Amino acid sequence: MFLYIILILSFVLNFYVLCRLAGMLAVKRGIIFFAVAVLLSISLIVASMLRHWFDNTITKIIFSIVTYWYGILWLLFSTLIVYEIIKLFIKIKPYNAGIAILLIVAVLTVYSMINTQLIKIKKVSIPGSANIDIAQISDIHIGSVSGWFFKRVISKINDANPDFVLITGDLVDNANGHTRKALEVLKTLNAPVLFVTGNHEGYAGVEKVTEALKSLDVTVLRNQSADFNDVQFIGIDDGVHANELKSIIDGLRDTSKFCILMYHRPPNDLNLLSRTGVNLTLCGHTHKGQIFPFNFVVKNFFKNIYGLYEFPGGNLYVTSGTGTWGPRMRLGSRSEIVLIQIREI
Repeated sequence: MFLYIILILSFVLNFYVLCRLAGMLAVKRGIIFFAVAVLLSISLIVASMLRHWFDNTITKIIFSIVTYWYGILWLLFSTLIVYEIIKLFIKIKPYNAGIAILLIVAVLTVYSMINTQLIKIKKVSIPGSANIDIAQISDIHIGSVSGWFFKRVISKINDANPDFVLITGDLVDNANGHTRKALEVLKTLNAPVLFVTGNHEGYAGVEKVTEALKSLDVTVLRNQSADFNDVQFIGIDDGVHANELKSIIDGLRDTSKFCILMYHRPPNDLNLLSRTGVNLTLCGHTHKGQIFPFNFVVKNFFKNIYGLYEFPGGNLYVTSGTGTWGPRMRLGSRSEIVLIQIREI
């Protein structure tokens, strides 16, 4: 069903954008034009499969080109929608509008590509019964991003010198040789590393990914807890529905310790988190929309899309993610490492 939805959306976006621009710029739409439109419509699924099955430079380049096209496609689509609204009130020559749209999207594309490489250090202070510093990273998406990018992330974390490093899912997009090699940099971290699965670990193969991480001394929490002195970490699998959270946490919770819940997708119901008794919940998944105005689409599915939210008895932090999925582009969002300082009150 997921693949069908992606395919249908790809056809709609590609044909609308290409046909609309062709009409505005007086480009003939013949057999070659429609053949290219069909090829682009299936390119994302094909490129993803090739990248998953064949681990080589050629498939990596193909995947990068295709995902960048989809980032540009989204910007073209969004800009065209704005144009459709404006032309209801202002008369604009279609050809001039088409050129303007291409120039605007070109500028936004360059900015988005540069912006995604600028890793922000986001500092958050949380009151609690413990005195620890935590680095949270999420949604790295090794496979979509390079091993070089991941090395930069690890270096910045070591510079911050946290007590713990928490990875809240979607660390990888696949489990091929390049990805496993990139993960080895986790050995250089100067603090204990804890990990919970995201939806992309499911696509890559949860068992393959978790086995690779365990071999690198990463603590993988799959509906499990880990205690470190006066702090308890609870990690819940991505596939677990939010309604099941409380029953799982009830069986793990040590009420004498400050409890941190790691869960990939942010629950919409903060009252649910309050009933679990956890003190701090860390999530990712949303990317804060990654490329504006996609944040409005994501907001329809996840009420708590980004930032710090308070609830009775605790806090929720939803990160915008450290990497990117698909195109290495961010517009209206930033790649971030979250440094959480918990101090006794």
